[in-house]
Amino acid sequence: MTSGPLTLYRGCTPVVDARYHVESDRSPVEALIGALAEAEGVDATDLPSLYDVVDTDALNQLFSRRDGPGNADTVLSFQFDTWNVFVRADGRIRVCDATEPTDPEPVFDTVTA
Repeated sequence: MTSGPLTLYRGCTPVVDARYHVESDRSPVEALIGALAEAEGVDATDLPSLYDVVDTDALNQLFSRRDGPGNADTVLSFQFDTWNVFVRADGRIRVCDATEPTDPEPVFDTVTA
């Protein structure tokens, strides 16, 4: 049995790619809310509550590691309204439109930006 990076596939159309940086003052949740607002085409304050879908404190703790690189392959995915959301520990966020199905493709390419 060989081991290597796990590839997560999506079957929806990507609409927003965003990033967060551990060193910035903007938390992963704030970057995620910005990406969802961009996908919806609304102001972030007009979004439904994210707290009903995901534990935002846990999300920030999981993806705000300042004591080391963590595991860049760690990915959290969840559905928010009609959006499939993927957050990766290397700072990448992808929001996909679940109403626009596609053939399965990797959520993120293997090259980190």
